[in-house]
Amino acid sequence: MLRIEALSKAFNGKKVIDNLNLEVQKKEIIALLGPNGSGKTTLLNIIAGLLQPDQGNIYINNHIVEGINGTKKVNLKPSERKIGYVFQTTTLFPHMKIQDNIAYGLKALHLSTAEIRKRTNTMLNFVELTEYAQAYPSQLSGGQQQRAALARSLITEPQIMLLDEPVSAVDPQLKEPFRLELKKYLQTLEITTIYVTHNLNEAYMMADKIAVIGNGHIEQIGNRAEIFDKPQTSFIAKFLGHNIFEGQAIKEQNKLLLIEINKIQLLSASNTDLAGKNVTITINPKDITLSTKKPPHTEPHNNIPGTLTEIVQTHSTTQVTINAGFPIKTMIAFSEIKKLNITIGDRVYACFSPSALNVFSKHHHTF
Repeated sequence: MLRIEALSKAFNGKKVIDNLNLEVQKKEIIALLGPNGSGKTTLLNIIAGLLQPDQGNIYINNHIVEGINGTKKVNLKPSERKIGYVFQTTTLFPHMKIQDNIAYGLKALHLSTAEIRKRTNTMLNFVELTEYAQAYPSQLSGGQQQRAALARSLITEPQIMLLDEPVSAVDPQLKEPFRLELKKYLQTLEITTIYVTHNLNEAYMMADKIAVIGNGHIEQIGNRAEIFDKPQTSFIAKFLGHNIFEGQAIKEQNKLLLIEINKIQLLSASNTDLAGKNVTITINPKDITLSTKKPPHTEPHNNIPGTLTEIVQTHSTTQVTINAGFPIKTMIAFSEIKKLNITIGDRVYACFSPSALNVFSKHHHTF
């Protein structure tokens, strides 16, 4: 459906997009996830035709819309690409009523007045804004304005929808219902969608597949479990808030991999050919439990002794740091801290199963 090959873009000599490749299938909702400044919006603007890349080709349904075709340079206008774009901030025309804002894209298609009215009413109904048809954007909430902006993009029946942080203008308490509504619209209409966000929960909730962008290229692409449980680069693990360690894979034993970090030995479920290599090890803080006593050895398990050095309480969980010769962070419920009756300076065990460890070669890179 959408194919991007070897795309690059620099501003003032600084590469923002660097030899990026991406494929999005028909009807797929893909989240483009990455920190601020990672090139997400630049990529959307290039796909939409609002910005020209320095090099690379873009294809929609196997037709080139940007790049070099033989000896010919191709740069289709945004209006010729059949792409809908909802920006981070709503771009509704303040002097136009909501129904006129939504109908705006249809006027350029030279449809009859009756057809424009019919399609506009259908779309108003679809995004549940019929009663606000005669209102002006300033009379709507942030969420309603984003729904109107979405309707304006959808009404021209785009093949691809680009959504740039579409819930950022929505009131905090309405964000989750709006996301669910939005996903329902996109699935109902079966529109291929690229959904840009830096929010992990949003990417998890909205997308069939997640592409993580960093350092100007796609660091990893996969389903939710692949990205969140098995990050394949240190960049992604850091972005997800995982523990990251450097160590050595010593040897395979009993279908487990023995790993050493700062002379501390751990067991991993990894059965890949990593023995003898320098490796990067990541583990989600949520996969680590704490114990004041060394748990009994019933099956292969990692129980690492250390000293509790930090307790940071957040809204729903508590981040605890243990010094085990290297820092290990865990996220547990505050009630668990109370139950264990532990405080800074106490000796505890960080406990996690071999399968919780994600191990890859130190120089491993997917793309």
